[in-house]
Formats: sequence, C-alpha cells, structure tokens
Amino acid sequence: MSIPTTGWSNKGGTADRACVCGTWKQHWINISENTWPASCSAEKCSSAATLGAHVINPAVDGERIVPFCDSCNKLSDTFTLKGSVSVPSANKSKTCEKKA
Repeated sequence: MSIPTTGWSNKGGTADRACVCGTWKQHWINISENTWPASCSAEKCSSAATLGAHVINPAVDGERIVPFCDSCNKLSDTFTLKGSVSVPSANKSKTCEKKA
C-alpha cells in the first residue's frame, strides 16, 4: 500500500494515551526501525522533531505516528508530510503490544 503525503490531519484527544514503548517518540523509533529525524515531518517545517504525533488520513487505515515539532502537532488544518517519513501504525495491539 502506498502512503500518500497529502491530506493528513492531527488526531485530537490523544495527549493522555500511553504506550508500552514509554513515549510515542520511542514507539515511532521501535516500529519504524529508523533513527529519530532532526526535523519535523511536516513539509516545509525545519523545526526540531520533539514528539511522536498521532495523525490520520482518510486514504489510510487507522491512526499513524510521525515525528513532529510542538507547533505542527497543534495544526488544525490538513497538511502534507515530507515524502521520506515513515508513518507506522499507532495501533498498539498490532505493533508494540502484539502477542507473539
């Protein structure tokens, strides 16, 4: 499945969600198997990526996690992601809490 870069939006109401990875940043690192990027995943943003943000897209199943800066994590409009970003699932039962 090809993941689009356009049409993403922040998923509200996720601030209190916990993950066995410790943080959503660590969840992104563990599930994507990539190193944490220096900059935010939003296109045209060069601020430091500081957190794992819950994002959604109508063309993609479920919520995803992306490295974002605090400002982009508060965007209320749709946005475009950089083409190189990994967008692993935020669904813990299918990722970090998956039973072997």
